[in-house]
Amino acid sequence: MKDFKANETEAIMLHSRKYRETSLICELFTKKIGRVSVIAKGARSKKNKFQNITSPNVLANINFSGRSELRTLTAWEELSYFQILGKNLRVLLYLNELIYKLLERENKQEKIFNGVINLYKTLAASDAKNIELSLREFEYFLICELGYGFDIFYDDKGSKLEKEKTYYFHPALGFTLNSSNNFLKASGIDIINFSKGKIVTNSARSIIKKIMQLAISNIAERPMNAGIIFND
Repeated sequence: MKDFKANETEAIMLHSRKYRETSLICELFTKKIGRVSVIAKGARSKKNKFQNITSPNVLANINFSGRSELRTLTAWEELSYFQILGKNLRVLLYLNELIYKLLERENKQEKIFNGVINLYKTLAASDAKNIELSLREFEYFLICELGYGFDIFYDDKGSKLEKEKTYYFHPALGFTLNSSNNFLKASGIDIINFSKGKIVTNSARSIIKKIMQLAISNIAERPMNAGIIFND
């Protein structure tokens, strides 16, 4: 007997687009199988069972059928609604875009999924200072989980970073003492503070943000559209 719960999983909406007269094609990030593409038939019609499916700040329980790259959504039930407003909503959209553009289709990433939900909770709590640090930490965590991590404790020669020194960052090397026009200049104290869960100064905010942007652009096949978060 076929197991109808085989594809049941928690999910969030990353992106949707119109399909034919009343349907949607949706990119979902699921806990069980990673990013998946589904068609939500009739989702744009009135009184459809997929009402509110396009909301980006909802954790839902879903089910789908089919074996092709485009599955058919069969069930969608809201589990949690995260009240995320204003600038924090922009952060959420950026977060969803990161997942959509960096993760391969149907590759289970449960740690990343849990990290996204935890960041949703932080955004809903609306503590601006904590949100920025949490976002940068998530970006670094995501980069590492995807296999492109760089060391924030040691330089490219294996020496422990020192707060008095100036380093130069490149995604392929990490931090080095050798300067280059293509490398990003960063102070040792700012990197060390970030490794300890702190962003102390405005200059540190700027450099940690630029480091993460550079590292992400190095692995993204497409540029980020919503990446201008926390302008200095």
